[in-house]
Amino acid sequence: MKTIELTPNQIITLNDYPVHSDSVLSEYFSKCKLGEEVPFVPVIRKDIVRKYLDSNLLEEFERFEHQNPVAEYFMLDGSHRTTALTLAGCKITAIIYETDSDIEEARKLVATNQILQNGTLDDSLIENCEELNRHFREKPYFMTVEQKTEKMKREKKLPQKITEFYR
Repeated sequence: MKTIELTPNQIITLNDYPVHSDSVLSEYFSKCKLGEEVPFVPVIRKDIVRKYLDSNLLEEFERFEHQNPVAEYFMLDGSHRTTALTLAGCKITAIIYETDSDIEEARKLVATNQILQNGTLDDSLIENCEELNRHFREKPYFMTVEQKTEKMKREKKLPQKITEFYR
């Protein structure tokens, strides 16, 4: 199991635009601005995930990949955290799942709050990849964390507390 510091343009975000909870986003943003740590974001390298994308998604992904060559990781969980960290100008600490044993090790970090309990911890690496395929089939487009955050700014989808900070 390995952790890594990533920039928002290196992570392919989930397509839950905009984020679901303004209050959770605001809470994480406040923590980030205070320099508090937030739980790791689980990711899988794109070369592993691509094997599980169906042909239509793979075609769409290849177009995205051509325009975003540094986007190397698919995020499994953490839209609020990655958006908050991006807005606060912080790097994103990710935990990389490359094997089932990485996921087993990550489960142990729940007790230390270094990772949040979520469905990705109950699935194997293959099951997580298959879940990403299902997820993106519902909304077949790809964005980096940076692109999603910029779109939220541009379309005024940020909570008032965060908007006021930038004024």
